[in-house]
Amino acid sequence: MERFYPLFWFILGMIVARIILIFSRNRKNLPKSEPGISETEEFSEPLIKAESVLVKTTEDSSNAIIMISKTYYLGISGFHSENMKLLEEIETEIEEFNQRARRLKANTYRIIQQLQHDSIETGHYYVQIVDYLREMAHSIKYVIRPLHEHLANNHKPFAEDQNGELTEFSNQVTDFLNFALHIIKESRFEQIDELIQKRKEILELMREQEKRQIRRIKKKETNSRNSVLYFGVMSETKHLLLQTVNLLKATRDFVSYTKS
Repeated sequence: MERFYPLFWFILGMIVARIILIFSRNRKNLPKSEPGISETEEFSEPLIKAESVLVKTTEDSSNAIIMISKTYYLGISGFHSENMKLLEEIETEIEEFNQRARRLKANTYRIIQQLQHDSIETGHYYVQIVDYLREMAHSIKYVIRPLHEHLANNHKPFAEDQNGELTEFSNQVTDFLNFALHIIKESRFEQIDELIQKRKEILELMREQEKRQIRRIKKKETNSRNSVLYFGVMSETKHLLLQTVNLLKATRDFVSYTKS
């Protein structure tokens, strides 16, 4: 099976790219998409079982990763093309996602009360996963909002070399998130180490790009506002990658617990 993985990822990448292209071209004709965490946060049974919590959190996590992957890619692309309308729509979607993540966290106490009496470990994993989702929602918000505000205040966009750097690591971040989605949907948690390696490669790329920005500052090729925005996007992206790995690790441990 291992020899088919390169072909699998090539096909998956083509499908995702096609979906994003269609979405970005036809936003006016599409119904408003659901944010990453489902509206329904109730459980049908009066005493919640671990299996029900696992199914719900896995669904929420998968939807969150899909939403973040889409908005990250389109947000960077929209900033590069100075598409204010697209950035405004993305920021609205992200804010709805954040509100639902906050509501999910606020409901943690009630959900834990509904858990079966012997489900202490289930409550622990649930709290962990909700916290990681909340952190991911926060990070994507503070990647996109500053980009939108920068253009809305009529500040100069990034130079061509900066946009090229953003596009380069945006593609890698999207690939990372799509791989994370594959792991969680297919329960391929043995591939988390490979995901961590992808994260290390992105961080190394970002370190090199931060050095280039520092050289631009030293040469007075960029101003302070430009640099704060550039470093801010990098910083929040690093946090997003870290919390995504943490989310998958917590889900892996939850799955192991329910099977034991």
